[in-house]
Amino acid sequence: MARWQYAKLLSNLGNALEAVVEVLDVEAHLAFYARVRAEGVAVLDAAGIDCASAEEEKALRGDKIRLVEIDGVPRRGGSSWQSLNRGTGTIEADYLNGEIALLGRLHGVPTPLNELLQRLANAFARERRPAGSLPFDELVRLADEAVAFVQES
Repeated sequence: MARWQYAKLLSNLGNALEAVVEVLDVEAHLAFYARVRAEGVAVLDAAGIDCASAEEEKALRGDKIRLVEIDGVPRRGGSSWQSLNRGTGTIEADYLNGEIALLGRLHGVPTPLNELLQRLANAFARERRPAGSLPFDELVRLADEAVAFVQES
């Protein structure tokens, strides 16, 4: 069972990304998410944690999950986006990106992108900032700085 839970953790690492940045360029967002997920995979590998592959997840899930418009209203965002949109003051980033960041520290794997998303998502929730209000190019600038800092350390 744990290997499926860790697969779900990896797939949910993009929740904070979706919450803080408006999706304007799907390809750019997917590329950024791939970098965030790669950190997660590296951490789980270093920790010796096996997880189901994306292919296994897709084969099991099939077409059971589909994102569709409801009553002509397009889907705006997942659980983290919804937390920000409702102004709850909390968000799940500590349990998702924070778990990867913690495991990274414990196993000597840098996780600058997951740490950045965790910090941003928590700040957005705490400050009740609107979902999707960080420009993507600003996120990329912050991410480049975070990665450069790790490389210089």
